[in-house]
Amino acid sequence: MMRKNYLTDSYVYYAEERAKRPTNFKKLHIKNTPREYCPFCPENEYMTPKRIYATDDETIRIVPNKYPFAKPTDECYGIHDVLIDTPDHEERMSMYTDEHVGRLLEVIQMRYNDLKKDEKIKYIQVFKNQGIDAGASQSHSHWQIAGLSLIPEKILKMTDKMKQYKEENGKCYFCGMDFGDRVIEENKHFIAFCPYDSLFTYEMQITSKRHIRDLGEFSTEELHAFAVLLRNCVKRLAKMYEGISYNVCFYNAPKDLEKYTDMHFHAQIISRIGHMAGFEFSTGCYINSVFPEIAAQRLREIDIK
Repeated sequence: MMRKNYLTDSYVYYAEERAKRPTNFKKLHIKNTPREYCPFCPENEYMTPKRIYATDDETIRIVPNKYPFAKPTDECYGIHDVLIDTPDHEERMSMYTDEHVGRLLEVIQMRYNDLKKDEKIKYIQVFKNQGIDAGASQSHSHWQIAGLSLIPEKILKMTDKMKQYKEENGKCYFCGMDFGDRVIEENKHFIAFCPYDSLFTYEMQITSKRHIRDLGEFSTEELHAFAVLLRNCVKRLAKMYEGISYNVCFYNAPKDLEKYTDMHFHAQIISRIGHMAGFEFSTGCYINSVFPEIAAQRLREIDIK
């Protein structure tokens, strides 16, 4: 079966037989960076650039990325931060308490709002790489926040598609979505689900029930509700496959909110099961070995208590 992803116009082939390949769901045995060499452990703070921010209890810190892909001094202006979300070398996001994950999102929102004040910044990308297969160079849990002097083509495509959907259907793409039996978990403010046109195996998305365009529009209550649901989704993946690598990506409207009124904030959680290879790179199409409806059922049934 083949489906077309609405927001990206990418085609995805669903091929369940590929899940039987020996490398697809192999348990990962990855050694962590030794604590004595970890720049994100508190006792090794001298290994990182001078901190930008820290919570009062110093459990969450923000530092400039030591190896940024964009700098304030570059012709292509940019700001690239690392947010260290725990002092514990072994702790993972799936283990965070409600209180800690809520504080984490408060800090992300604070830095997001700070970067929005920079006139040269047009778009802010928040993302997390967990595990070596997700591109993480350090095993200690952390996030990255990047302020860009341009709006990425993917984001422009996404905003155009949401505007087109509103014009053709008279409602927002996410506000009017029928989630069917693909819901994983929900609370008062947010819903977690497997997209009908999932590009990745066990891909999850979280979106707000209220039409929110970016992180800056979240109330404190909404921020904490989102944080807990995000932690729960990651916990489901971690319980399904111990040691799994994954990415978390936030999709906000570009900074000029009044120009992008149809953009609806959402987060994407990508499990790094299997690898993109020649077919994906040469065609721009994807292969997903688990139907979203089945993925949602399996994730929903995981006991995360």
